[in-house]
Amino acid sequence: MASDILVIGAGVAGMKASLLLASAGRHVHLIESTSVIGGRLIRCEDIFPAMECATCMVSPMQQEILRNDLIDVVTLGEVLSVEGSKGEFRVKILKKASCVDPIACIGCAECWNACPVEKNNEFEENLSKRKAISVPCAGALPNVPWIDKDICLRWNGDENCNLCTEACVFEAVDYSDEDSESEITVSDIILATGFQPPPGKSFERFLWGSNPGVFTASEFERYYSSNGPTSGELLTKDGQTPDSAAVIVHAGGIGSYSNINTMYSLKFLHYLKEKLPDIHPVVLLDASYSPDKLQDRYHQEWRSADTDVIIYTQVPDVHTTKDGKSLSITCKTEGGSFSAEVDLLLLGTTMLPSSGTAKYIELLDIEGNEDGFAGNPEPDHSSVLTTVSGIFAAGCASGPLDIAASVTSAAAAVGRVLANSKGRVS
Repeated sequence: MASDILVIGAGVAGMKASLLLASAGRHVHLIESTSVIGGRLIRCEDIFPAMECATCMVSPMQQEILRNDLIDVVTLGEVLSVEGSKGEFRVKILKKASCVDPIACIGCAECWNACPVEKNNEFEENLSKRKAISVPCAGALPNVPWIDKDICLRWNGDENCNLCTEACVFEAVDYSDEDSESEITVSDIILATGFQPPPGKSFERFLWGSNPGVFTASEFERYYSSNGPTSGELLTKDGQTPDSAAVIVHAGGIGSYSNINTMYSLKFLHYLKEKLPDIHPVVLLDASYSPDKLQDRYHQEWRSADTDVIIYTQVPDVHTTKDGKSLSITCKTEGGSFSAEVDLLLLGTTMLPSSGTAKYIELLDIEGNEDGFAGNPEPDHSSVLTTVSGIFAAGCASGPLDIAASVTSAAAAVGRVLANSKGRVS
C-alpha cells in the first residue's frame, strides 16, 4: 500500500493540508496549475472580519511549504490521468516548462524588464499588463518567472529573440527546457482546487466593462492591495478619485451562501473608509436577505454600519448620467423607490466552481453536485467525502467557504487520510 499523498491545488486549503500531512511524516505531492502557490488568498490585502494582513498569514505557509523536504511542489503542473483505487492510485503528472532555472534565478526582474511583449495580466483581473516572461505580482512565491510560450516572440515570430537571457547575468533563462511527465503512486488524493468568481461579462447589466467606475469584487480587491496595479490607491479605472460610492451586495445573484457576499461587502466598507474616509457609501441589499429576514450575524451588522442601507425588491438599474461622469442607480424598495448618483459602484459576488474543480471532477470520476462542486454522498457523516473512496474535497472544491472554514476543511481531509492509513475509516 502506498503512503504518499497527492494534493491538487496550492491555495490555502491545499497548503494547510500539505503541511499537516508532512507534520505527520507523510510525503506529499502538491500540484499547482499556476507558477505560484497561495491561491486566491495572495490577491487579498486583508482578511475579514479582523482585517488581518493577508500576506502575514499566507507568507509563512508558503515559505514552509517551499522549505519542507516532505513536500514536492510542482508548479505549472497538471494531473493527466489517475488509475487504481484507494491505497494505490497511479497518477501521471505533467510539469510544463518554465524555461527558468529556479535555483539560479534570484527574482531580480531584469528579464521581464527587458521583454518587449505585453498582454493583459489575468492575475490582476486584466487591470494591468504582464510580459511574456513574468511573475504574477510583487511578492509572489516562488519568486521565479516563467515564459509564456503562447506569446513569447521566440516561439511566435522571432526565434532569434533572446533579450531576457541577455538581461540575466545569472544565466537562469533556459530556452531548452521542455515539458516533462512523471508517474507517482499515492494512497489518497485531496482535491483543493478552490473557486472562481463569475466572469465580468455577467455584470454587464450594471455597466461593467463600459463604465470606468464599475468594479467586480475581485477587481476592487486588487485595486486596494498594496502590490496591485495602483499600489493600493483607490481610483476609478480611468484614474479618477471617486467622491461617492455604492455597493450592490448580491449583484452576482443570491443563494444559500449569501453570507459570504455580505462578509465581502462589509470588507469593502473597511476599504472605502480606510482610503476614502469622507465617502458615505450606499449599500443595496436584496430584500430576501435583509437583516430583518436573516439571523446571520454578518447580515445583522448592516444595522450598525456607517452607511445608507437600501433594501431593494427589484434588481437595481444602472445607467451612465447625462454628463457621462457618474452612475445613476435606481431601484424599487418595500416603501417605494430609491435613486442616487455615484462615482464608484462595487459589485458583490458569488463563488463558482473553479475550472480546475470542473476538470478534476471528470478526471477523477467523482460526482458533482447541482452547483458544480464536488458532491458529498454523506454530508452528515463528513464534510470532505466524495463519491470515490480515498478522494477527499477540501476548501472550496466542495462548495463556497470562507478562509477559516477552508482551513478547517483541510484539517478534516487530513484527518480522514491519516485515519484511512490505520484502517479505521472506509
